[in-house]
Amino acid sequence: MIYLLLLLSFVILIKGADIFIEASAKVAKAFKIPELIIGIVIVGFGTSLPEFAVNMAAVTQGSNDMAVGNIVGSNVFNILFIVGVIALFKPMIIDDKLADFDFPIAIIAAAALPFFALDGRLLHLDNNLTRIDGAILILIFAYFCRETIKRSLTDQKLHDKKMLIYEIAEGTFSIKKHLLNKGVSQKPAMKHLAKDFLLIVVGLVAVVKGGDMVIEYASQIAESFGMSKHLVGLTIVGVGTSLPEFVVCIMAAKRGQQGIVVGNIVGSNTFNILFTLGISMFVSPITVDHAMILDAVNLGVATIIVGSIAILNKKIGRFAGLAFIVVYALYMYSVITGA
Repeated sequence: MIYLLLLLSFVILIKGADIFIEASAKVAKAFKIPELIIGIVIVGFGTSLPEFAVNMAAVTQGSNDMAVGNIVGSNVFNILFIVGVIALFKPMIIDDKLADFDFPIAIIAAAALPFFALDGRLLHLDNNLTRIDGAILILIFAYFCRETIKRSLTDQKLHDKKMLIYEIAEGTFSIKKHLLNKGVSQKPAMKHLAKDFLLIVVGLVAVVKGGDMVIEYASQIAESFGMSKHLVGLTIVGVGTSLPEFVVCIMAAKRGQQGIVVGNIVGSNTFNILFTLGISMFVSPITVDHAMILDAVNLGVATIIVGSIAILNKKIGRFAGLAFIVVYALYMYSVITGA
């Protein structure tokens, strides 16, 4: 029965995130917020809502070890298994923006986690992931968001200029249409958006409640099997909260949108560490143990390897994809068996 309740918890959590993303995107479009920003902020980071909800529930319930396990398990699943599966069926081409900015930030985020976990031993500082560490991660996240939105808006303006030149060259340019598009639109009537605002609230409630339920039932399973909460977070919870990313990537891959696949994974992993774990650490400092250090190092190494291949080759081929899947399988085997 407990497993069915855990499954139901994941369904509520993920469906709530889906409802929130869809309704938020509609409201944003109604207020003429650029689609690129909607894609980056709402859809891109929205797929990480399950991880965020679970971590907030974990830290408020004193399960900090599960909070770290959730992020590490989710990110390793994303960067090795999801990327590996997609690349195995169709090689991924990495564009310049991902190679020059997004992947380096993801590598910095993944490397920062083991550094903060080890600074007490290396620099004789604290043995915790402290509020100061969390604040640093949040500041890096703020920089990442600012640069991402600024770059996206610049790309959009360049695209609009190219389209304008193309229309003039083709003789299809219309001054009336151009002025209409440049005009200031009226704000949408609130009554037309009432349903979407309600769905946003419903989605958030479902996400929060689903996160609480996941922590509750996952903790019960851990106790019944004598497993640590950290191990449950690393396996069941970590993989479960990554399902939205997996679904989005599979759908994008079927449409041939490989760039969305990589962008979603990199953005999600960056969000998970810099924002979700940063907020978790800021709310409640996390005591570091040997297992956490090992997991943080493993995540850092995996991200650096995948990121280096993507940056240097501008491509992730089938062989690399297969290798990632094998490494992930071996990693999970060692985690579960304690080998």
